[in-house]
Amino acid sequence: MVKKAENSKKNKDKSQYVSTKLSLSDKDDVVISDVQKEILKDEINELPPIKEGQLNLSGIYIYDLGEKYELKIYVRNGLSDNLNLEDIPIVIKDSKGKIIASKMFDFRKLGELPPHSVRPLKLYFNKEDFTVDKIPEKWEVALNGSFKISRKVKPVYEGLPENISDKDRKVLETFLEGLPDIEEGEFSISTFSIGINTDGTILATCVMRNGSPKLIEVNTIPITLLNEKKQIVNSNQFELKDFSVNPYRARLCNFSFQTGVKPEKAQELKDWSIAYKLYKQD
Repeated sequence: MVKKAENSKKNKDKSQYVSTKLSLSDKDDVVISDVQKEILKDEINELPPIKEGQLNLSGIYIYDLGEKYELKIYVRNGLSDNLNLEDIPIVIKDSKGKIIASKMFDFRKLGELPPHSVRPLKLYFNKEDFTVDKIPEKWEVALNGSFKISRKVKPVYEGLPENISDKDRKVLETFLEGLPDIEEGEFSISTFSIGINTDGTILATCVMRNGSPKLIEVNTIPITLLNEKKQIVNSNQFELKDFSVNPYRARLCNFSFQTGVKPEKAQELKDWSIAYKLYKQD
């Protein structure tokens, strides 16, 4: 086993650096013993500092398994946001900065990294991935080239009615909390409820979420109303006036359909749904 050489250089100005705490997946948190967790924390304390906003990979050891090499690293999230990594190109360099191995790894198995957290990971290189027959005493792990980092965001409501009851607000908050996270830059529409009033109006309420850092204006939106048998009840393109959703915010929007049916009391239309596109009616 070849352990990474220690770096004795210390930067006196620590104001720009952030500390990271051990974060384990739910599965690892159960199977890893308290003693092992303390060992991990001791190793993390020996890592060089990182700056706010950085993604850092620090190598601990390379172990020869015979046909493969096992590389243990710590992945540190220096951002103030959750971090989701995908395909990451990794290189190993010698003391002179020469690349002695390179490989693309799928980091999705790492899971979501909370802000200012660090998580251990083991990666496996084939022997042919290396350009040397023997691992040098001094080496380092580095990121190579371009790669994708996806940041998940959880928009919060804006523009809720001022007279909304605490009960209704709680229902809306619970619905929003239960929606899947969206990646930064995405815009999504989710159906909250569909019901019919005594005047025969079917009212569909949706939640629009803006996961981008820019305000998004919505001028038109296609909507198809489907009954419990997935049959088309109505399909229409709605024009919205002065409707926008601010960055990282969620907003309610109502759409109404007129029918000839007038029930005795307002009721929810269970198992009905909305498709956000137009369909031709039979």
